[in-house]
Amino acid sequence: MKILIWNVRGLGKAARRRQVREHVLAEKVDVLGLLETIKLDFSSHLLHELSGGLPFVWNWLPSRGKSGGILLGVKDDTLEPEGHSMGEYYIQTTIRNRLTNFRWELVCVYGPAHHDLSAEFINELDNVCDKSSLPMVICGDFNLIRAADEKNSANYNH
Repeated sequence: MKILIWNVRGLGKAARRRQVREHVLAEKVDVLGLLETIKLDFSSHLLHELSGGLPFVWNWLPSRGKSGGILLGVKDDTLEPEGHSMGEYYIQTTIRNRLTNFRWELVCVYGPAHHDLSAEFINELDNVCDKSSLPMVICGDFNLIRAADEKNSANYNH
């Protein structure tokens, strides 16, 4: 199984969509998480374009203005998405392998760029984790900074 999680910084340009499609096909991606899509909605045509025509089941969280947005796709010929939930900062999907029946959860996050909302983001993730009894993968762009040297500017709030 191959999982591709990518901060695409917008899907408005045809060249970026082509890049995504080429990676999905070349790497035989089974689960695709695109972050910072900067899109409110996705047409079936656009989803078909991104997947290269492969059978994906899609869920998305709309962007907020000119930032954010998550698109999560599961290729459903080998994997079965059994359900999903969404919050302000995540999409969670329960996935079952059709061959082995192994079940697990994928949580794809896009954390707030405004760090005054970081505690709210962490609390939301904590609640998602508390509700699950299955193995879990949490991935994405957390937009969290652990140390001042991770910043590209002097603007760091301890």
